Amino acid sequence: MKHFLLCLLLAVLCISIAPVSASAPPGGSGWLTINSNVDGASVYLDNTYKGTISGGSLDIENGVYASSYKVTKDGYYDASGDVNYVPGGNANLEITVSLTPKPTGSGKGWFAVHSNVDGATVSFDGVTKGTVSGGVFSFEISTTGTPYTTYSVSKSGYVTYSDSITSMPSDGQTVSLYATLNPVPTAQTSVPTTSTTIIGGDQGWYKVTCNVNGASVYLDNSYKGTISGGSLSIPVYSTGTPYSTYRVEKSGYATATGRVPSSPAKDQTVTFHVALTQTGTAAPTTVATTIASPLGSGKGYLAFHTNVDGATVTIGTFMAGITKSDGLLTVPVSTTGTPFEAFTVTKSGYATATGTVPRQPAQGETVDIYVTMTAEQPTPVPTTQSPVPIPVILAGVLGAAVLISVRRK
Repeated sequence: MKHFLLCLLLAVLCISIAPVSASAPPGGSGWLTINSNVDGASVYLDNTYKGTISGGSLDIENGVYASSYKVTKDGYYDASGDVNYVPGGNANLEITVSLTPKPTGSGKGWFAVHSNVDGATVSFDGVTKGTVSGGVFSFEISTTGTPYTTYSVSKSGYVTYSDSITSMPSDGQTVSLYATLNPVPTAQTSVPTTSTTIIGGDQGWYKVTCNVNGASVYLDNSYKGTISGGSLSIPVYSTGTPYSTYRVEKSGYATATGRVPSSPAKDQTVTFHVALTQTGTAAPTTVATTIASPLGSGKGYLAFHTNVDGATVTIGTFMAGITKSDGLLTVPVSTTGTPFEAFTVTKSGYATATGTVPRQPAQGETVDIYVTMTAEQPTPVPTTQSPVPIPVILAGVLGAAVLISVRRK
């Protein structure tokens, strides 16, 4: 009974204790009251959380000594301001804050444009938005605004990259876009005196890429120069007499001939590739110009990265070239031609590597392909077991005969 009375007394005391009140007591000082039209909104003083609005207000002790306030709630725009406390003035302050609801579905997202060239200009639907810095440019957009459809990245001395935008970011989301800029091809600095000069019109270029440096290039039987660094740029006039055929030759290689693509327009470069094969080796079944840019179409690149240098890369049946000392071979391809599907990489002493081209590059884009070559293992020499010596066989037979004789006895 004694314990029961003690427990009952404790219960009564707990019930009788009044809850701590957040309301400013009559005659108190140093209190700040935040009134708001949204219950559940969070209140911050000097960026420190103080509580939530309940019953339309929140009383904060010593709040008048803060310098700023902020009231937030999901679905509403934040409201903030200064706490204008004047020493010696009112002991308590009262601030009324009205939160404005956000429109249904409103919000903000971001585009992050990644590029290999800092300082490049980024445009959306033809309107400049900023420049690339540190390899990226971030652009905030309204998720309820008019969707963007295209973007482009440009810089003087580089081929402008442009592509379509397939999706807009949702609220709080970042959509990444990528642009690889390639330098504008420059004209061959030294033009041989035997080349034909075409008078009149705007200038463009043919760029002949080849797997053999030192090969001589002819257009309509007119000598234009030699391949250096894997290519030769030939200036031509877009309004002049167009060339129709090419010939590329070098001692020890089979001469390659074919038709020249259509003439480039002003400031345009038309690239076509010619592959030479050593005399006595089988020529590829497809013409080398299948990798060219036909009819002045766009150009992209396939970049093959291998873990060994000197590896031969074949795309389809086209021998594209040999990887350099850094294991890299960059192959220009037409953006409008028939897409390549399979590739093969070979080198003596290594197992042949095969794969598929992931996708056709867009205008000015580089698609990277990584290939790991594995060294071939030497064929193990089969081991043979030596026959059992005859003396051992005879000894075994003799022992068996003795054992049988003993058992019979």
